[in-house]
Amino acid sequence: MLAADKLLLQSRIRQNAIQLKDKEFQLHNENFATVGTQAAVLAGFTMTAFAEMYIPPEAPRILKFIYFTLVTFSLSANLYCVGQTTTLSVFGTSLSLRGPDGSMIRAVDGMYAERRQVFSAFAVGIFTLMSAIIFGGWIALETEAALSVTFILLLAMWKLWINSRRLYSKFGFDESESINFDDILNMDMNVPRQVLHRAGEVANRYMGAFRDEGSEEPLIGVQVDR
Repeated sequence: MLAADKLLLQSRIRQNAIQLKDKEFQLHNENFATVGTQAAVLAGFTMTAFAEMYIPPEAPRILKFIYFTLVTFSLSANLYCVGQTTTLSVFGTSLSLRGPDGSMIRAVDGMYAERRQVFSAFAVGIFTLMSAIIFGGWIALETEAALSVTFILLLAMWKLWINSRRLYSKFGFDESESINFDDILNMDMNVPRQVLHRAGEVANRYMGAFRDEGSEEPLIGVQVDR
């Protein structure tokens, strides 16, 4: 009886640990959805800059080359970010719900490992787009206006970089100190045959009142390999 109670306790602890792990999975999933949505918006802006930007015929070739190179980098980075977040959301959710035992751990760890690559691509998309606007200003505007655009955008890029570093330091933490449920989720759940047999006998004894009249078949069949 104590062995059966121990098995039940282990099952409940493991179920609660899986529910907590699911919260972590939902956190990563929502973060990727947010980044993917913003990357799609930036990709739309970049495509507009690529297709509808008026280039004067007398514009220097070097400025046009740098402008379209930066725009292409930004578009590629943002589309890459959208593709990665979509793939992670679809396949990560499928693995966590439909995969074999231990799939929740694989899904969460996999999404966590991919986050840096996705966030880096998002950052590249933002900074290359802002850099392309600087060169676009020198192509389409007069010198005074181009200088003003350059100063404002460089200031914005510098503030964005400084604040990103500040927020990362403010909310960052040592990964070795994070909460981990792997020891609970990987606990040995193999049950001896005697425990299963005893649990079935106890269940049939207390549930015998619900057995149909004239039926000799136990409510819970227990088969033990000899």
